[in-house]
Amino acid sequence: MKQFDFYFPDNKDFVDPEFNGITNTRTKHYRQYDDGAYPHEILKKKAYDGMLVSLAAVGTMQKKGKYYEQELTEDFYFGGAREFLRLNEPQHQDIKLMGDCGAFDYVGEFEPPFSINELIEFYERGKFDYGISLDHIVFPYAKDDEALGKLPHADIAESERRIAITLNNAKEFYERSQTCSFEAYGVAHGYSVDSFVRSVKELEAIGYRRITIGGMIKSKTPDLLALLEVLSREKHPDTQFHLLGICRFENIDSYIKFGVTSADSTSPLMQGIKGGKYYDLNHITSKVEESLSARIRQCDHTNVQNLIESSRHLMKAVVAQMSADDEFDIDLSNTALSMNECVKRLEVDCIEKLIAYESGSLDFEHAFKAFKAYEKITNPKYLNPLLSQVEKNKLAREMEHYKTFLKDKLWMHCSCGICDKGVMNIIFRSNQTNRRRGIHNLSVITEFKTIMLKQVNDNEGCN
Repeated sequence: MKQFDFYFPDNKDFVDPEFNGITNTRTKHYRQYDDGAYPHEILKKKAYDGMLVSLAAVGTMQKKGKYYEQELTEDFYFGGAREFLRLNEPQHQDIKLMGDCGAFDYVGEFEPPFSINELIEFYERGKFDYGISLDHIVFPYAKDDEALGKLPHADIAESERRIAITLNNAKEFYERSQTCSFEAYGVAHGYSVDSFVRSVKELEAIGYRRITIGGMIKSKTPDLLALLEVLSREKHPDTQFHLLGICRFENIDSYIKFGVTSADSTSPLMQGIKGGKYYDLNHITSKVEESLSARIRQCDHTNVQNLIESSRHLMKAVVAQMSADDEFDIDLSNTALSMNECVKRLEVDCIEKLIAYESGSLDFEHAFKAFKAYEKITNPKYLNPLLSQVEKNKLAREMEHYKTFLKDKLWMHCSCGICDKGVMNIIFRSNQTNRRRGIHNLSVITEFKTIMLKQVNDNEGCN
């Protein structure tokens, strides 16, 4: 039976479990680690199959990590990863733990800033299931001979130096890991298909049957799949691949076909946080569909306050024009109202009507009218009198995406444990709402992965 596990890299992605998107209230004196919740704690559905934790993020007892304060680093080493990540509850026992050195975070350094001793101590004290060898990332990649011919000799020389460091470390790491409690992964780096094949072959000669494919995060999908296809033909039959930092989930069936049994990625979360994407699993087509979450900027946020300060006269003209065109239903005719008060009233009207629409007590047209008015007054592009037709068309398409998202009410049919708190908890608005939307995406991707894996195994059984 084929397998494929999705690992989520830990970057301290917490949300406040007491946050209320309607009232914008949260835990008083909120402390991120002590009061925050991990995705697996707040979701009712499975968030991921495993978590990946990097030494570069956590640090050592002597070297500060990129994300962890020293107090948290000490707690991590004292209790282990499972206890620290709050995975020791019975419902989370099947979530696996993988560790790596975090080579992406020191890509600019001449050599890795950690020793194999420090890495093994990290894995052993963290009680990881899997530990990845100490590597030095290689980014240049030539998909074919023509592209290879265009790579500067200096880039090739540097790539070879890093590959040598990675393979030398892999040999020592493998030998020492034989008496450790974790299973060892080697790291294959390359700047071409042939150099990747060479790395895989050398790792297998050392004894590795678990190998990560590194440095391909910037690659185009066809190039990645072409590489994997070659590696699948060249590898030992028992060798399993893990994709480091990259998982384009629509290609899971191809990954499995080419010997990839796991991958890690923050993409679903980041697409939600920064891209405003809301994922929905279409059970008829078995595809993940992306919506663009409607955006309601916070009136008291610095960005909106700066906009008011810098564009007060333009905003006044836009409000007057919208009022003349009957684009909102509240009364802003009082000339004594400041622009700040006008914007705040439009924000309150927008939120109240969206909540009423969600509950079924208001029709969509009136709710969307209020939303559109607030978007037009807080999006600086609408205030630009010299906006090109191309940009106007882009804004119109964006508004249609918002309209579709709000009209479809997909969140009302989701049982992930986040969406049932209402649209104001997943709207594109604040760090808390954006992270919740990203965490929702994790549950959708994990469910999609499970369906894809079942389809692959069912097809295998039929053949």
